[in-house]
Amino acid sequence: MVLYQHRFLGHTADGDQWMYSWWATSNRSLVDAQAAAVAWSAAVWAGAVAGSGLEDHVTAEVGADSVTTVSVDVLTGIQEFRLDTAQSIDGVAAGSALPADVALVISLRSATATRSGRGRFYLPQPAASQVTTNGRVLADFITDMGASLEAAWTTYNTATDIPVVYSRTQRVTRPIVTFNIGDLYDTQRGRESSQVEARTTTTMP
Repeated sequence: MVLYQHRFLGHTADGDQWMYSWWATSNRSLVDAQAAAVAWSAAVWAGAVAGSGLEDHVTAEVGADSVTTVSVDVLTGIQEFRLDTAQSIDGVAAGSALPADVALVISLRSATATRSGRGRFYLPQPAASQVTTNGRVLADFITDMGASLEAAWTTYNTATDIPVVYSRTQRVTRPIVTFNIGDLYDTQRGRESSQVEARTTTTMP
């Protein structure tokens, strides 16, 4: 079995880059693993049914740009081989985007009930319409992403191609058995790293 890391990259509304990734152990070749990752990403953006994908919850200024798959030596954590594929998908939600550092977190759980048995990744900034009146994640967004991710992984996951949590300290992989989505937004401050803040100064009266 080969350990792959799938990396998904795109742009924020203000031009910064977002990236998230997850791992899999697989009997697929690097070419086939990359093709499966590209298809997974397309399925997440499209949704389990029309109108329910990630694209429907982010604005047109936010989008996916590429997919990268790398093979990694389990015992050393060192990258061995890599493939990159361009992928152009933009959001279709109306209105304004939330700040680039706002992210919906997908939490991954293995059967190991310790920190080394857990993983997570952060989706790109959603549209402002995806916030409830008290600042939480809109329930429809959570429902749609749960179904979209389930559909995408159903196609990706086989008896020999398994999404996993990889521990870089223990150098072991653990199959993902569940994933969950909370109703509080998190932040990824690095997604605003290239933005220049404009300040407005007022003279003290």
